[in-house]
Amino acid sequence: MKTLLLASLLTAVACTSCVKQETTIDTGKKSQAVRLQTAEEYEVPVREGHVTQVSMNGTLLAEAVSPVTILIPKQSGSKAGESVSLSYVPTSEYPNDIEMKNNTKLFQVVCFEDSREGDYDYNDFVFHVKYQTRGNKFGFIIQPIALGSTKPIKLGCVVYKGNTQLFKGLITETNSATVEYNDCRTQYFQDQEGMINTFGNEVNQRANLNQYMGSSRKVFEINKIADKGAPRVEWYIVVDGNTELYALSTTYLDKSFDKNGRPYGIVITETGSAYTDRHGNVCGKDWFNYPQESTHIQDVYPEIWQWLTGSGSYTFSDIYDSSNIPANAYPASDLGLYEVTDAEVIK
Repeated sequence: MKTLLLASLLTAVACTSCVKQETTIDTGKKSQAVRLQTAEEYEVPVREGHVTQVSMNGTLLAEAVSPVTILIPKQSGSKAGESVSLSYVPTSEYPNDIEMKNNTKLFQVVCFEDSREGDYDYNDFVFHVKYQTRGNKFGFIIQPIALGSTKPIKLGCVVYKGNTQLFKGLITETNSATVEYNDCRTQYFQDQEGMINTFGNEVNQRANLNQYMGSSRKVFEINKIADKGAPRVEWYIVVDGNTELYALSTTYLDKSFDKNGRPYGIVITETGSAYTDRHGNVCGKDWFNYPQESTHIQDVYPEIWQWLTGSGSYTFSDIYDSSNIPANAYPASDLGLYEVTDAEVIK
């Protein structure tokens, strides 16, 4: 009896230890995922009879006529919104047809590794995304940038309103012949072979260059969701069968970091520079000159690698100089790779 009791106690202690260890690991991953986010929530203040204009670094992010929570570029070491500029314009004097709806926009660049054993060049699949809200609708549209992977990659996302999940699934189209989702090479680069926009000093992309892809436009109704948080998207790719790899998901933590604690993907919201299309409309503040093919990001941007692997918090634009492209970086911005005519996500 004593033997059985001792065995039971030892089993209970072992199980308790396992639970504590798993909780500690999850807590560490959660902290890491949150620390590496480059966007944060901001509650827009409003005044009766006025339109609130929300700007950062000279770029208009939102026009609000009713209380709304939005995502803005994250500024390390400051409270959310300390770098925001607010203007209150009487509705009767507003120059645009606001239609008494909230309007917001944000841009990001997402860079993926395609394997649990990556080489950390973060160019296996790169895309640029524009998010927009208009009234009770939220959506996004993406622009393909680079493909440095030889394996099939499918793109998916999880859409949230605050902490409430609205959608999870692949966003590439279904191939009618195979009843399978297209991979990114087929969907975005029309089956062009080899590495695309990841080496040398020229653009070698032959299809869908400088275009938002209407086939990846997704729009969701958010007015029926009680959650007051901001709409947001967590991105993932599917490789090697059914393996999902996330770009810093705060929900799917075990699928966001490899065994060394390095992220499978990074998301850039603000680089410190604004870029405009041919009509003068801002088409990105996030253009990122990712590493050349098979070049470790540490050898291109040691400060960014320190940020990814350390414990400090930074404003991305403070550790990245958009006007100074390192020799081992692919000069995507200088080549105009991200240039795209601004498009309305919600029509």
